[in-house]
Amino acid sequence: MSRRAVAALGETVASLPAKSPDLADLPPDLDERLAAALRREGVLRMYTHQREAHRLVREGENVVVATATASGKSLCYKVPAFEAALQNVRNRSLFLYPTKALSQDQLGKIRAYDLPGVHAATYDGDTPRSLRPELRRRANVLLTNPDMLSLGILPNHEAWSAFFRNLKVVAVDEAHVLRGVFGSHVAAVLRRLRRVANLHGSEPRFVLTSATIANPQDLAESLVGEPFSLVDRDGASSGPRRVVFRNPPLLDKEKGERRSLLTEGALVFAALVASGVRTIAFARTRKAAEIIYRHAADRLGVEGARCISPYRAGYTARERRDIESRLFRGELLGVVSTNALELGVDVGTLDAVVCCGYPGSIASIWQQWGRAGRGKEPSLSVYIAGRDALDQFLFENPKRVLGRRVEAARVTMENPYILAPHLLAAAHEAPLEAEDERYFGPEFGRVAGELARDGDLVESGGRLVYAGGESPAGRISLRSASGETVVVADAEGELIGTAEASRAPSELHPGATYLHRGAAFEVADLDLHLKRAVARRVPNQFHTRPRVETDVEIIEEVEERPLANGATLHRGFVRTTDTVTHYKKVRIADDREVGVFPLDLPDVTLTTQAMWLTLPAIPRGARPSFESFGGALHAAEHAMIGLLPLFAMCDRADIGGLSTPTHRQTRLPTIFVYDGYPGGVGISERGFEAFRSLARDTLGVITRCPCERGCPACIQSPKCGNWNEPLSKGGAVEVLRFALGQVSHYPTLGER
Repeated sequence: MSRRAVAALGETVASLPAKSPDLADLPPDLDERLAAALRREGVLRMYTHQREAHRLVREGENVVVATATASGKSLCYKVPAFEAALQNVRNRSLFLYPTKALSQDQLGKIRAYDLPGVHAATYDGDTPRSLRPELRRRANVLLTNPDMLSLGILPNHEAWSAFFRNLKVVAVDEAHVLRGVFGSHVAAVLRRLRRVANLHGSEPRFVLTSATIANPQDLAESLVGEPFSLVDRDGASSGPRRVVFRNPPLLDKEKGERRSLLTEGALVFAALVASGVRTIAFARTRKAAEIIYRHAADRLGVEGARCISPYRAGYTARERRDIESRLFRGELLGVVSTNALELGVDVGTLDAVVCCGYPGSIASIWQQWGRAGRGKEPSLSVYIAGRDALDQFLFENPKRVLGRRVEAARVTMENPYILAPHLLAAAHEAPLEAEDERYFGPEFGRVAGELARDGDLVESGGRLVYAGGESPAGRISLRSASGETVVVADAEGELIGTAEASRAPSELHPGATYLHRGAAFEVADLDLHLKRAVARRVPNQFHTRPRVETDVEIIEEVEERPLANGATLHRGFVRTTDTVTHYKKVRIADDREVGVFPLDLPDVTLTTQAMWLTLPAIPRGARPSFESFGGALHAAEHAMIGLLPLFAMCDRADIGGLSTPTHRQTRLPTIFVYDGYPGGVGISERGFEAFRSLARDTLGVITRCPCERGCPACIQSPKCGNWNEPLSKGGAVEVLRFALGQVSHYPTLGER
């Protein structure tokens, strides 16, 4: 990799040294057939974390392995599974992967061991129905995903009785992606799996693998509901790594406007590829990946464009396999991908990774960077900051990434909106009994009782029996807290896409621009009763911004904490009510407003978790304007929401907020920050726990931002239901300093 190419990219903020491997001999009593297969694959000795995981599994422990990308974590569950199959061909193992691509990639690697008696197969939505009975009977290492396990295997467990009766090892790969709503659903699926296995007489050991996160052991135990042993001392080697942080140039200081992240990503990606550097660039969305690829291809010319490709979900399986194999063989010099290639699909040796904007967690940044420089090879890692607050914060504070102070992943088994449908699925699998609380946690009795009172479950002989017909698992969406979705179709009825019903009024209202796979559609009609939106294809010239009136009602306060100057932090449960009243149509080319249009849509209510900050009453006699004081609270709310994903491993779109100079219940100036999912998933609770750090970091983002009045890098929000009005950058600084005790004068009232 040429020094010149690297020097042109930006400031090198770190040069990380190579790390030597920490190795241990293969277990002396390892089956010789397995030992020989490992040696054929180049595994003459094990990394120490692999050997430690093997020892713990043999001793009957559940194990979570949290080490770096490319550290051989998959061997930690493959070796115990292979041992079980070699001991008795009837023994079974189940490997769960978050994506089909990862399952297929791992299947090829397992078959490469060529072990007699190990019959591996994938079982997912692409598996032909004619082959499924044979796989149930013969496969003793089954690779699948949480969706197929929930929908296709557990409801039909009687047909899988031999498999479950002999189940010895359950592996859950890339467990760090199992967080929030998706992780909470998967936790319920894993509890159902344990229950079904126990019903058939087996007690499998669980092996979870994860990227480096703050709480791997806690996450594993929350997912499975069993104690786990942690293995996190990484014995793998790594080559030297140069890290570059780059900020797109400022175009308008007053507005805080910078060159597009996508343009910047294309420039860097094209420059590396043109220098012969094998590179992967990661984009946050499918559309962004396509745009970066197109801009890069234009810069590289016809010949250079043949050496690069985009990669994302939405391509056919054959297209994705072709791109993966061409990259592996070196036919491609570069790929622009969504996070679809962030996980462990093997694409060979890469030299550089360009991370275009914050991918959702610091753990994901390291996961992406880890795709280059495997083994002892040197690598280049580039981070390009986007315009929003979190990106700019990380650019200003690279040690937050380089120090590997990674976030904590959260799941919950206490959310009734998630737990209830899985209890129905579990009751369909086998009638529920009181002792099933050991699988489903302390909320089991209350939620099951409510399902019985509603007639979904019927009591019979001291057990609760599912009262419906078809399997309720088919109605569970693992990626949504609410099972209700709205279908988006064209006038002829052809399906375009789907959206959560709770978000439909703001995203699918009549006149809304709906983007799907890079194409623009305008919604002509929304019927919430039929859960259907009709849209027509239009040129991609406009986008729309809804105006949303929000009310927050406090239902229950769980905890409070005093702050400085009489400010108080609270957390608990709230009910939010959103009313979409208008929408604004904006031209994409110049961000010019075309018009504002009224809407008449029903309210959307949400019962969820929240934290809220109250300030003491406004001093007697003071009359701050709504523009100044309301704008200060509003800006502080936006800024904290913008940075909270750094602490809670979530997306900004997962969080809602409201600020008001006088809330009708608290009768005080109040800022609410709440989870954007029914029942909540622990996001605001994490904000409550880390409030002082969150407030201090937020304050730093605002004060260091070069804009004059506020911009997307500090206090503006792309999701604001009030169209970012009013906002006061200086007022937000005063509010945060007051709550932190850095000043004593009341916000927006001047020095005392």
